[in-house]
Amino acid sequence: MAGQGSEDRRSAFLQLRVTPAMHKAITRLAFDHDNLTVRALIMNALKQTYGLDVPDQELRDRRGRQPQATAPKENDHG
Repeated sequence: MAGQGSEDRRSAFLQLRVTPAMHKAITRLAFDHDNLTVRALIMNALKQTYGLDVPDQELRDRRGRQPQATAPKENDHG
């Protein structure tokens, strides 16, 4: 299909229905990870967890920020 761009440049929608509690938890995770968007958080998780080929430009949120490498958080038990 000439003129419509390559499949690599096109995008498709993916929707997921979750409970309100799960939605709140996911948005909280995104906020806690350098104030990412939910989209950027999920794309990063898919890349790191399942090894999917996610270009770095897809890991940037719509504000143009890029997630920083996250170090394990230390727990303050004292």
